[in-house]
Amino acid sequence: MAEAIAISLSAKLALALSCSAAASLSPLLSIRSELTATIQDLHLLRAFLRLADSRQGTDGLAAEWVKQIRDAVFELEDVADECCYLSSSNRGLVDVVAWLALSRNLRKARERLHRLSAAKEAYGIRLPDGPALPVAITQLATSSSGIVADNAHFLEKEETFGCAEYKKQLLEWVVGDAEPRRKLVAVWGMGGVGKTTLVTHVYKKLMTTHFECAAWVAVSQGFTMDDLLVKILKELHRDARARGIHGRSETNDTGYRFLVEAVRSHLVGRSYLVVLDDIWDAQLWDKLRHAFPDDNTGSRVVITTRSRDVAHAAAPGKLFCSAAFREVPGQSCPSHLRNLAENMLEQCHGLPLAIVSIGKLLVGKGQSEYAWSNVQASLVWDKSSRYLGIGEAASILNLSIDDLPHHLKKCFLSCSIYGEDFLIKRKILIRNWIAQGFVDDEMDPRIAEDVADDYLDQLVQRSLMQVVERNEFGRPKRFLIHDLIRELITHRSREEGFLQLTKCKVRIDCDLRIRHLAVDRCEIDSQSIPNQSSLRSFYAFGSEMDALFLCRFRLLTVLNLWFIATNKLPDSVTRLYNLRYLGIRSTLIEELPEDIGRLQRLQTLDTKFSMVKRLPRSIAKLKSLRHIILFRREAPDFGVAFPGMAVEISVGLEKLTCLQTLKYVQANKKMVRSLASLDLMRSLDVSGLDAGLVSHVSLSISRMSCLRRLALEMEPGEEGMLDLDPAPVKLQKLTLTGSFARGKLPAWIYSLTNLVWLQLCDCNIAQDSLVHLGKLPRLVNLSLTAAYNDRFMTFSRGSFPSLQKMTLKDLPNLCHIEFQQGCLVNLQDIVLGHCKMLIEAPKGLENFVDLPNVELYGMSDEFVNNLKQQKGYATFDKPTNFQFSGAHRPLRYWRWIHRNKS
Repeated sequence: MAEAIAISLSAKLALALSCSAAASLSPLLSIRSELTATIQDLHLLRAFLRLADSRQGTDGLAAEWVKQIRDAVFELEDVADECCYLSSSNRGLVDVVAWLALSRNLRKARERLHRLSAAKEAYGIRLPDGPALPVAITQLATSSSGIVADNAHFLEKEETFGCAEYKKQLLEWVVGDAEPRRKLVAVWGMGGVGKTTLVTHVYKKLMTTHFECAAWVAVSQGFTMDDLLVKILKELHRDARARGIHGRSETNDTGYRFLVEAVRSHLVGRSYLVVLDDIWDAQLWDKLRHAFPDDNTGSRVVITTRSRDVAHAAAPGKLFCSAAFREVPGQSCPSHLRNLAENMLEQCHGLPLAIVSIGKLLVGKGQSEYAWSNVQASLVWDKSSRYLGIGEAASILNLSIDDLPHHLKKCFLSCSIYGEDFLIKRKILIRNWIAQGFVDDEMDPRIAEDVADDYLDQLVQRSLMQVVERNEFGRPKRFLIHDLIRELITHRSREEGFLQLTKCKVRIDCDLRIRHLAVDRCEIDSQSIPNQSSLRSFYAFGSEMDALFLCRFRLLTVLNLWFIATNKLPDSVTRLYNLRYLGIRSTLIEELPEDIGRLQRLQTLDTKFSMVKRLPRSIAKLKSLRHIILFRREAPDFGVAFPGMAVEISVGLEKLTCLQTLKYVQANKKMVRSLASLDLMRSLDVSGLDAGLVSHVSLSISRMSCLRRLALEMEPGEEGMLDLDPAPVKLQKLTLTGSFARGKLPAWIYSLTNLVWLQLCDCNIAQDSLVHLGKLPRLVNLSLTAAYNDRFMTFSRGSFPSLQKMTLKDLPNLCHIEFQQGCLVNLQDIVLGHCKMLIEAPKGLENFVDLPNVELYGMSDEFVNNLKQQKGYATFDKPTNFQFSGAHRPLRYWRWIHRNKS
């Protein structure tokens, strides 16, 4: 991680050099030349830092050197951030005392860095001779992983607990069909989840009963192709000797071509089963496949991997994603040890590798409650766990983290600030990463948000983050980190200055250098946190706090408050000149400081579900703003977020030319006209439009070539024609609320070939508009709420080819639905609510190959009874108590409900 810090610091120093105040004043103090020289020093240190990071678990000298280097780098980071701070303040050019102090601190930090560089040579901390650097980095963990993989061959049947369902599925994929061609099966899951144990059990069961030859090979992370082919060949010859087959001699050739031919010669004409365990390289199969003949013998190749990319590359469409095994061995446990056993199993979080490790540790402890209590108290999942007998599991899990490139590692370790079972939202996470400088987009043509999105996807691919919810486009929306992985990164990130406190009265030692602090349901008073100029990010979740102490965090870049009961953000926050992310989501804060325009570096302003009614006029000065998310709750009650209201922006929006997101804003003439300047806009949500504003908003939106999401709401009783020319062809999500002239949808909607999600509310469309919508090729989700006037609704053959979910609500005239054969071929869910005239069951449900799920509420008893009589719905029952799921409903739908409650 030290290397990642150095790279991040290089970028910060470069930013400090570009500051206008530093450029004009610092030549007198030699700051510019000192900063330039420091960047060069860091470039030279990177290779050694990478090595030292890899050796600090086994080399105490290297570990101590890295610790001191980290402290020196932190001092340099303070200098860089202080330079940016002074440049942003109004006193930057005249506060000579502060600049002189900065210059002294920079010289001291550089001198310390030079001393440590000299110590590196004096104490022999050098790049080693021997294996290449990637091999050196992973040698220890790979060795442990190999031992565990080999041990899997000797497990008894009763030790492979909790995986009967997965064994059955894997057996089905390997021998359950009569496919004669060679087939690949990929088993994908995080490290330690039990992939090797599962595959080995299946391998042992099938190797002699279903196949003529077999080989099981562990693929080390630093493999060479020739070495791997030699290992495969040796395994095949060993298998042949075990079967009493002779005549196949091993080759002495070591070239790739000769080894491929030798393997092919052994396998040709035979049915074979080959297992390649723990593959990290997505291109491996392309390099290796020529060695495995595809000659219609029913042969199978099974790979295990912790990377989704490898699984997709090796066997697309045939993925077996292993899950954590929650069951425990069915052995009796003495009653006096039961609670201790359950608690230790909880600490294993369902990982078989961890359960087995602790089980081995307890074997020699007898049945003493005292001894078991001591074991439980000593369970810490970090690198020191090797002294406790469970380091084998920890080292394998750590390998997944050590394998990360520096830019992913620092992003992933930053997730340690989120508490247990915390649902991490994608957009909030990537905006935090960008604000903290973790995302490097200088050499990437994409914008930072896209680069950060790719970082997050790579962490998911590596099974380090679990997707628990996807949005309407199928993209991950919310994530969890496995509890055991979270404990590992929590331990490791503390060295980098990350600290997470839960359910406590906060007391921070003034000598403790913290850079990132998260408090979860804690009590914080003004005396509990001393001046922490080193703090860069502060997160508070549901905690009791006096917001006045925030001014002590001079160099803060991220301030994120959730469920905080305070009603005022102190004016002193406007002196946090380095602040890039300000979040007061789900708080009772009623107003922002009038001088918020002083936060010149602010990129994200998130007041969603707060009590903020308007934005100050000085918001127009925040020219770095990229995301504004506004939505105010009507009552000071954390339990009720909806209904709510959009927030007003008075003037100056046209100056915020970096804006990509503007959500839940109230329309007025000046605001709508100013939208024309925001041509980088990606997500726009405007409420309160009237007929006179529609033409202005149409002109503005037509200039937004990057627009992906659009939501517009007309005032009740207003009617307008939204005319976009050209149409926003990249649009993926569209929500329209309000009436259209002549009951016709605007023609440009039918040209949105990238549209995935469409919601219409309070409209007056008819069957002809539905026919045109049915031609949209990628539409996955369609919702009509009080938006259809006709009595008949017909879905013709070939319409809505991609639609998966359809919602029909509050359609008072609808009395007949017909599904013609060949329509909605991908439909999975239908939601029907409050369609009072709809009595007969939809016609043509029998045309669906797979009957869609149907959710009903507020429908007549006659309709429910008629639906029960349809084939496939005989056991369907009408829900008696339907409740809205408020947190995930779109704004305009809730506002429509609120207006029409009566």
